[in-house]
Amino acid sequence: MTIPATVSPNQVLRSTLRWGAAAALALLAHGWAQAADIKLYPTGPSEDSSFVRFVSATQDPVEVIAAGSDAKVQLAASAPATGFFPIKANADIKGQFTRAGTNLAILLKIKPGEFASVVALADGKGLSQIVLREEPDDFNALKSSVALYNADKACANASLQVAGRQVFLVEAVAPGAIKRRLINPVSVAVRLTCDGKPSGNELALGQLQAGERYSVFAVPAADGTRIFMANDAVVR
Repeated sequence: MTIPATVSPNQVLRSTLRWGAAAALALLAHGWAQAADIKLYPTGPSEDSSFVRFVSATQDPVEVIAAGSDAKVQLAASAPATGFFPIKANADIKGQFTRAGTNLAILLKIKPGEFASVVALADGKGLSQIVLREEPDDFNALKSSVALYNADKACANASLQVAGRQVFLVEAVAPGAIKRRLINPVSVAVRLTCDGKPSGNELALGQLQAGERYSVFAVPAADGTRIFMANDAVVR
C-alpha cells in the first residue's frame, strides 16, 4: 500500500488519502477521533484530540504496521511522511516500523493539542526512532509557516538558509528540537547548515501558500545531513 501525495492544510484541511491508509493508522491509535473537515490551525484542536504522523528518514522503503493487525502503510523516499492522524489524547499508539526485515516497536502517548512526528532513522543495518513534538499556536491567514525539525544528532545548530543569500528562515535548532517561523508566501529554495557549515543539497520549497504550514526535516545521510519537506496535513 502506498500513500498518495500529502494534502496541504488549506482552509478546512480536507484529506484525499485513501481510507485504506487512514484505517491502518487508525488501528495504531485506539480511540481514533473520527473528525471530518477539521479547522485545525485557525481554531486549534479540541481538548481531547492529538495528532500523529509517521516519517521515514531512510532511503529504503519503510512500513508502518499496526499492532495486532496486518494493516500497514508504506513510506518511500518519494513520499516519506503521512499526514497527521487525529487521535484521542493520551491514548496508546502501538505498532512497528519495518525495513528490510528489521522491526522497531512504536509505543507512545500524545498530550492534548500536541502534534507528534515519529521519525524512523537508519541505524547501521537496523532502525532507530525519534519523536518530535509541537503545539502549534501561530496561525496567520496572510503568512506561510515553515518549521525545521532537526532529527539528526550530528547536526548542531541546524539552520535553514535562503539559497544564494545570507538570510536565514530558521536558525540554531538543536538536535531533537523544532523551530517554526512565519514568512511571506513566496517561492523559495533553502540550504541546510550545521554549525554554520552547508550540508547536503539545496531544497526548493516551491511556491508557499498563505495560511498553510510546512515542515522541513533534517535527517542523517551518508555524507552528512540532508533535508526534505512535508506539508502539514490532517487525515480525515
